[in-house]
Amino acid sequence: SLTNHFILFKHMKKIFYFAIAMSIAVFASCEKQGGKEDEKEATKVTVAEDALVLHLPFEDGSVAVGEGVTFASKEGKAELVDGFIGKAYTNTSGDAKEAGYLKYNLAATNCINSLKSFTFSAWVKRPALGSGTFFSVNGGEHDWGSTMQFFFDNTGVGEDGATYQQFNARIDSYKQGEDGNKFQASCWPNVQGPEFAKVDEWFHVARTYDAATGAWKVYVDGVQTHDGVHEFGDPAGPFGDLDLTSPTMNALYIGGWAAIIDGVNNQDWMTFFNGSVDEVRMYNRALTDQEIGQLWQQEKLINLE
Repeated sequence: SLTNHFILFKHMKKIFYFAIAMSIAVFASCEKQGGKEDEKEATKVTVAEDALVLHLPFEDGSVAVGEGVTFASKEGKAELVDGFIGKAYTNTSGDAKEAGYLKYNLAATNCINSLKSFTFSAWVKRPALGSGTFFSVNGGEHDWGSTMQFFFDNTGVGEDGATYQQFNARIDSYKQGEDGNKFQASCWPNVQGPEFAKVDEWFHVARTYDAATGAWKVYVDGVQTHDGVHEFGDPAGPFGDLDLTSPTMNALYIGGWAAIIDGVNNQDWMTFFNGSVDEVRMYNRALTDQEIGQLWQQEKLINLE
């Protein structure tokens, strides 16, 4: 009858709307559980995970992922504030002459002094150009009082009218002298360009060294900007394996010169870092051009989430 058909129609209508509601619920659940989670999984840093020996994310000052590395203290105007990814180290003084640094203790055997080759990478941001070290490992037998340091220096204007900034990556490695005794030799290419002269913006800087060839490279935002070869000996050849086993190495600093902090040297140009540092990573080999590009891209994608 017409009544029965009407009842059946209402019943089928309820089933239809119920099915739609269930479909929406399932879709929303998948979007919530799969969409965002899968996105985070897809953009986490997966580059050369087997070669990563040190990671300082600065989410918590006490976090240090690396053999023989433990957080020691936060000094001066150093604070953990919003960074490129989560929190970052920042010298909140806004003054390169004012101390603000993080200290990490290094055990006798650690992820730094065991390096033969390496890749260093970090995100940096500064309110103004100028000198300042953002990563420094103490030790050594010279008046620099450091085994490894990455810093900016010497701002100027090039012939093209662009503002240039110098980036330094000094590594002091032991070598065998002709007399049979060990001495420290420096791997220290000073590179400069407008790509380092960025103010009030985060940029990614990376430095690699390949012991097999002596080749070193510098990258900014995933792109190679400089390269060269470290040589040693007579006749000159590749510098070879690094030997960073300084008996006086016991600390790593973010934002300050080891030489000043340890009282080894106090030259005026050895200033603290006026700015922020985030996502410090050290690898035990020279990453390839493609890997550096992927590292920059993956960290940038995480920043955009």
